[in-house]
Amino acid sequence: MSLKGTIIGLVACVLVWLFGYWREKKHEMGTVSLIPPFYIQFLGIVGFFVFAAHLFSITTGIDWTPPFQR
Repeated sequence: MSLKGTIIGLVACVLVWLFGYWREKKHEMGTVSLIPPFYIQFLGIVGFFVFAAHLFSITTGIDWTPPFQR
């Protein structure tokens, strides 16, 4: 994945988190949504951390290798 794709993924994850935040503020008591806003926010945060780690890997050149790989 290129730098451009990583930045697009970061922005998309921030938008997903903002959508979850907006849904949480709009939530009415007594109604049950199919996907709770907490899980939408969690998905955005996890995706953000994954893309941020990938951006760090691209910019610094440091790559992670598993410890038991030959």
